Amino acid sequence: MGKIIALAALIAGGWLVYTGYERGQSLAGKTADSLSKLGQKIDGGDHMTDQTKYYIGGAVLLVGGAPGLGLVRK
Repeated sequence: MGKIIALAALIAGGWLVYTGYERGQSLAGKTADSLSKLGQKIDGGDHMTDQTKYYIGGAVLLVGGAPGLGLVRK
């Protein structure tokens, strides 16, 4: 059961990273990047784009699922 959950986490993590990449390359992603940079210059606050959230979520799932399949030695 644990290997199935780890495999599902790896698949979901890969999908999220791919989705973040596709979003970053699209017109909507480039617009979000530009507006994020503009917002940082205006108010100095941190503005995280959707593709960045996809990358972070995907990385967490990939790192969490890798030990469950034995890809990383403990």
